[in-house]
Amino acid sequence: MIINTIKYYLEIRNRFILILLTWFFSMFVSYFYKETLLFLFIKPTFVILNPFPFYFIYTNITEIFTTYFKLITFVGNQICFIYLFYHILFFLSPGLYCAEFFYLKLLLIIGILFWVVSIVILNKFLLPLTLQFFLSFQFALTNKVIDFYFEAKIIEYYQFYITLYYICNFNAQFFTILTVFLNYINGNLIIIKRFRKFLYTIFVVFSTCVVPPDVISQIILSLIIVFFYETLVFSIVLKEKIITH
Repeated sequence: MIINTIKYYLEIRNRFILILLTWFFSMFVSYFYKETLLFLFIKPTFVILNPFPFYFIYTNITEIFTTYFKLITFVGNQICFIYLFYHILFFLSPGLYCAEFFYLKLLLIIGILFWVVSIVILNKFLLPLTLQFFLSFQFALTNKVIDFYFEAKIIEYYQFYITLYYICNFNAQFFTILTVFLNYINGNLIIIKRFRKFLYTIFVVFSTCVVPPDVISQIILSLIIVFFYETLVFSIVLKEKIITH
């Protein structure tokens, strides 16, 4: 018993050291590519703000350094977070049944997939749409008596981006749980129909929280999510029917 306890302790310690090393080297490598990472962060603004003069300012002598530090820390934390789940899964794997290990592994893989999809949606759709909505108030008043001039601070843009990132990623992981749940119930149509109205309500709330307060954008995003959900249900039910036949 004592030998097993020591063995588990050593395994936890070794895995913890590996996670710390992963976090450290992720930040170390990110530092050498900090300009590239910063460009990727501000690249979505080029889509909507290209015709207009747009630039970032800073009002503190350490603000650029702080932005870079927060940026590389953010990247390191995201990589370390995924690596942490990987170690937790394989640490628990000897004590799990095959079905339990399969669903946890599926949860990890699908979670990473939706994490990547959420980043693409954020940069290609949500962030440009959000910027277009809020900056439209400035552009609408350029020929009137009152003019508004927007000068974006780089640190505030970073905080704005990170806030949208976490909102989008948190809601995207809901679909990870939903996918695993649909696989777990083996495409049971009765359960799917029972939860359909509840899920549609969640989709609408999600669209309201993520996109700007624009009815058209909320409807479009809700329809996209509903279409994705119905496609997912159809594929799982079709797979179960093929297996049973």
